[in-house]
Amino acid sequence: MSDKLPRRRRFLQSLALGVGVGVAGCSTNDDGSTGTPGESPADTPPSTTASPTDETTEPPNVDDLQYAAPRAVDDFDAVVEERKLAALRQVLAADGVGSQVTEAVSSTAYHRIYDGVDFVEILAPHEMSVTGSLDGGQHTIEFGDIRQIRGLVDRRNDRLLKVDVRTREPHVIERSYDGLNMDTVNAALEHPDVAAALEGKDWYVLAADYSIITAYSEEYPIGVVTPVLFNWNNDQGELVAVGAAVTTKTFNDQIEENEVLDVYRPTSESPDPLADIVAEVQNTDPGDYREGTIDPPGAMDDENWEIRRPSQTIEQGDWTVTWENTLHDAYRVEASYKGKPVFGRETKVPWMLSDYEPFGMAGPGTPSGRRNWHFWDTLGFTGPGVIEKHDFADGFRIRGTYHTGSLDHWEWRFGQNWAPYRYLIDWNFHDDGTVDVTSRHPTTGFRTTNGYPKYTFHFAVDPAFESATVSTDDGSGWSAVTEESRIDRSNVDRIRVENADGPERLVVERPGMRTYALQYDPELVEYEQTLDGVAAEMLTDREYLDPENYLRGNSVDGERLYLRMYSDRDTSQGTHATTDPFAFRFTMRAENY
Repeated sequence: MSDKLPRRRRFLQSLALGVGVGVAGCSTNDDGSTGTPGESPADTPPSTTASPTDETTEPPNVDDLQYAAPRAVDDFDAVVEERKLAALRQVLAADGVGSQVTEAVSSTAYHRIYDGVDFVEILAPHEMSVTGSLDGGQHTIEFGDIRQIRGLVDRRNDRLLKVDVRTREPHVIERSYDGLNMDTVNAALEHPDVAAALEGKDWYVLAADYSIITAYSEEYPIGVVTPVLFNWNNDQGELVAVGAAVTTKTFNDQIEENEVLDVYRPTSESPDPLADIVAEVQNTDPGDYREGTIDPPGAMDDENWEIRRPSQTIEQGDWTVTWENTLHDAYRVEASYKGKPVFGRETKVPWMLSDYEPFGMAGPGTPSGRRNWHFWDTLGFTGPGVIEKHDFADGFRIRGTYHTGSLDHWEWRFGQNWAPYRYLIDWNFHDDGTVDVTSRHPTTGFRTTNGYPKYTFHFAVDPAFESATVSTDDGSGWSAVTEESRIDRSNVDRIRVENADGPERLVVERPGMRTYALQYDPELVEYEQTLDGVAAEMLTDREYLDPENYLRGNSVDGERLYLRMYSDRDTSQGTHATTDPFAFRFTMRAENY
């Protein structure tokens, strides 16, 4: 295919879905690929939204794609949440692209946001086979005839710029069952509904080891029940998968038998948003675009997650940043700016909490009703940790990617997905002392529903001051906080932590919906990064999931401090992350350094 001669097509205004956002995008990619240097300066002014039919607009340079920091985006949340669907509509309207999705076994879409350009990639295998046996301790899953569709769309006017369609090499997954809780698997297989669903299918066990992060009901909280999930080719019958909730021996051996509490039967009526988009745009024309290779900046062997390092120190500009992967809490970050400490080593993103239904908490770690899956993602368990570093014109960022089972569940990248939780967590360090922490949720969807209605994001900051004071700004001036307190963002604009022994201060310009200013308590923070430590936090104390438990009336005036920030997002209004991701963002600035 030619990479030089454009195809002339009439651009239909009905396809224009432009939003009033800046052209500089956030540097994100759902598939874990590496970004590279070359981001726009932080002071780049946002573009105005051009008319969809404005032929005088100079298109971005698609041969020199560049990342930008979230701070360079006029409205970061809007770009994340709206542009993926807008770009997919344009790409799926291109000649011959829609059939690559509708004829596939399954498919999923990924999104990256460059300077002025939205990049979308769709992976759609047209063949899938499963061989092996449970008795043999392994199944082999092979995806073949994998179609890779990439497209670039001008963010200012929704104009399709370039399309790249190719076939990737087959992908083989060796699924060993070593380490799985086979007692729960066997109990599930004995259930008549599970046995009937599996009959005639080339199935494999997707999961049977998540009891430590899953709750089912008030009677069966975290640590007591395991979801046992089975997958097969989507083309084999009406059902696409089956799962069972099975009781599990806890750390205290409270349950002796494995009992199936419930069976879940996802059907092909599950949302298929990419196919829906194809149907919507099949009679439309995306306009003028090129065909040819699209190579995102940078490269990474995405077959090898082990490229990550357990820890690393980065010295760049005025920043010295050390990160450390953990078993329990994603990765810790220590940081200093201009040679002075900013973050202590207990600064981290400890967990994500996702509620299948917004049932709330009857008690820490316990959902209040039946048929409610409640996932507490200890992020150290759920992904490979830091795998990328991106350079900006005015700083850099480090990125972690987290998705329960992401070390081995590669089929989820092709749409065989039994979980709506995938998190891209970026720490963005800028030359002026600003730190942006963003968490994007570009999950590839759930096989039974549009996604979890409610997510809770938890960000913990250890200000690196031995003695500090706290104050809040409600718009009329700063007020001191002297006792451990919950601070609601609806009541304050900013939160300030000042070093009692020097001029340095950390100003939280974009705090969580709820921020807890606490006296540093090593017993609540410095727990073991071991399975026993996790069990103690989650199963014994069960204080970790409910921030209200931390308010104990201690002084925060002249003490070592700890900030816990929480934000929620309700996605019950039909959001499907394959097309409609969302994001959390927190912004802090080191001042007087």
